[in-house]
Amino acid sequence: MKVLFVANEVAPYAKVGGLADVAGSLPQALARRDLEVRVVMPLHRQCLEHGELDVALEALPVRVGDRTIKATVLEASPPSSDVPVYFIQHDPYFDRAEVYGEGGSDYLDAPERYAFFARAALALTDALGFEPDILHANDWPTGLVPLFAAESGRQPATVYTIHNLGYQGQFPSDVAETIGVGQDAQYLKAVSHNDAINFMAGGIRAATIVSTVSERYAQEIQTPQFGCGLERLLQARSRDLHGVLNGIDYHAWNPSTDEALPANFSAQDTDAKAKCKAELQREMRLPLEPEAPLVGCVTRLAWQKGLDLLAEVIPAAIKLPMQFVLLGTGEEDIEDACAGLDATYPRAVAAAIRYDDALARRIYAGSDLFVMPSRYEPCGLGQMIAMAYGAIPIVHATGGLADTVRERGKPQTGFVFEKLTAQDLLAALKRAVAAYRVPTTWRDLRDNAMAQDFSWADSARRYEELYDLARFRAKAQLRKVG
Repeated sequence: MKVLFVANEVAPYAKVGGLADVAGSLPQALARRDLEVRVVMPLHRQCLEHGELDVALEALPVRVGDRTIKATVLEASPPSSDVPVYFIQHDPYFDRAEVYGEGGSDYLDAPERYAFFARAALALTDALGFEPDILHANDWPTGLVPLFAAESGRQPATVYTIHNLGYQGQFPSDVAETIGVGQDAQYLKAVSHNDAINFMAGGIRAATIVSTVSERYAQEIQTPQFGCGLERLLQARSRDLHGVLNGIDYHAWNPSTDEALPANFSAQDTDAKAKCKAELQREMRLPLEPEAPLVGCVTRLAWQKGLDLLAEVIPAAIKLPMQFVLLGTGEEDIEDACAGLDATYPRAVAAAIRYDDALARRIYAGSDLFVMPSRYEPCGLGQMIAMAYGAIPIVHATGGLADTVRERGKPQTGFVFEKLTAQDLLAALKRAVAAYRVPTTWRDLRDNAMAQDFSWADSARRYEELYDLARFRAKAQLRKVG
């Protein structure tokens, strides 16, 4: 089976969120199942920081509306991988400081950028002589891929994965002409939603199969609470909507080999985790208090992540006692709140307002607990990584967090609070402190967490099943049309 995997961000070349991790790992897991997978992404400025790239095509003509734009196609293979990655280079669109935009907003020409990228990804298959059985598009920047794919006449099977429904690529209706859908009534209808152009709505309508990144989230997004205005559209496609839990790469996230740590440890020998905790406390200028559980939080500082709720309970939680280490960037008011906690409680709270992969790894390794009070979480990778590093997750029961962390079930792997309130979060923190004070209970809990397997193998198997289903549905549709 041949698969073209289309994404706007792919680790390690360009990363903003969890999509990049998925796009960097899932294609490789699919290739290990003997699928022929190729990845295509834009050549963002950050991509050039990861070594030299080979020129695959000097000039790829890309038709967008009434214009033809020439793109260059570069190629690379990720480390220890046979999956080629193709980069669509058109500097006026992609040679920019950030991937999506600056100042909390998308770049103003975002509709043009991603209409061009969708067309370029499809043109690339013809130029390479690579005819995919499956086009796998991801999140709103690729929402036009399933729509434009039908133009070829081959009617390829398409899978469209929603990684976060909160970001839909919604723009004023007058961009229709610019992106080349204004003259086609079918296209215009597919991408129109609430008197606007909505890339994600177009992907949901046009794809053969729609997936999202956990089973719980697939159900949640069909409700008004989590549907972000697209719940009726998703309900209409419920027969074709599937949840497949993301995985993590245990080669990349392995405390026994992680070079960023001051000491390595494993599930079989966790002694060095105490040293990681002490070194993290020193690095973050916190008192060395082994009896106080250290709570880590590595996240985007955004309303979605519930950091305002965490900020509300920290003054009470540090009296239990507890220490907190926060790392991330995001919305200015939440950044200010985290910095304020650091300034107000310097002996209990340390906040690093930046992106720092090495520090993130030391936080996972040095923390006893890892908190994720997200309002919604399509999948979440932090709780999986935390468990691999022996940090016990405390999570809100939503999306992939509810699918991966158990408190009442056997074996217990963390602490879960059902209601999104400060009272319920604080109660979960208190339960965690109580467990920490009983060495045998804590050891068993940590062993349970580190024994969990969220590798990509099972996810890749599920996606292969979806690809087979998509091919079956696409062929049935062709027979129906014929």
